[in-house]
Amino acid sequence: MRFKNIIFDFGNVLSVFNADRLLELCTPAYHEAMKKAIFHDWDALDDGTITYEDYIGQTLRMSDRKDWEAIRMFFDRWYLALEDIEEVQAWVHELKREGYHLYILSNAPVIFEENVHVYPIAKEFDGAVYSGSIQLSKPDKAIYHYLLDKYQLKAEECFFIDDKPRNVEAARQCGIEAMVYHQNLDEIKKAILV
Repeated sequence: MRFKNIIFDFGNVLSVFNADRLLELCTPAYHEAMKKAIFHDWDALDDGTITYEDYIGQTLRMSDRKDWEAIRMFFDRWYLALEDIEEVQAWVHELKREGYHLYILSNAPVIFEENVHVYPIAKEFDGAVYSGSIQLSKPDKAIYHYLLDKYQLKAEECFFIDDKPRNVEAARQCGIEAMVYHQNLDEIKKAILV
C-alpha cells in the first residue's frame, strides 16, 4: 500500500460548512446584514489571531441591537450544528477497518476544536491539527509540516483531501499527494488504491 496515512479536511469534506445552512439552523431569523457581520473576518477565527469573545464583540458592534440575541444564539450553536457528509464518513470507517492511519487537518476556530468530540466521526482519527490553536492555517505550508512533524509522518506516505484547490496545491508542494473533494469519492478512492 503506497499511502499509509489519509488526511481529511473537516469542513465540506467530513461535514458541511455552509454559512446559510448554519444560520438557518442556529438563528430564528437571519438576514444578509447579519450574515455579513457574523462572517466579516472568519479567517481571523480560523487563524487564531482573535479570541472568540473578541470576534463576537466585533460582530455585535457591527450589528443592529435588535439582532444581538440571534447573533449570540448563532455563536453559541454553530460549532455543534455541522451536518455529516455520510458518503465520506462511511468511507472513513472502511479506511479504518483496512488499517489506514487517519488524520484531520482543518482550518477551524479554537471553539470548534474544543467541541469536536460531539461529532462521532472525530473518534475514528489517529490525530488532528486545527488551525486556530496553533495560529497556522492552510494553505500556509507550515501547517502541513506541523502535522507531519507532530505525528512523525512521511509526506510521500500521505494522501490529503480538501474542498479547496489552493489547499490541495499547497499539500502537493509539501510532497503530499492530494485531491480536491467534489462530492464524489470515486476518483479519490482510485488514486489512493494505485
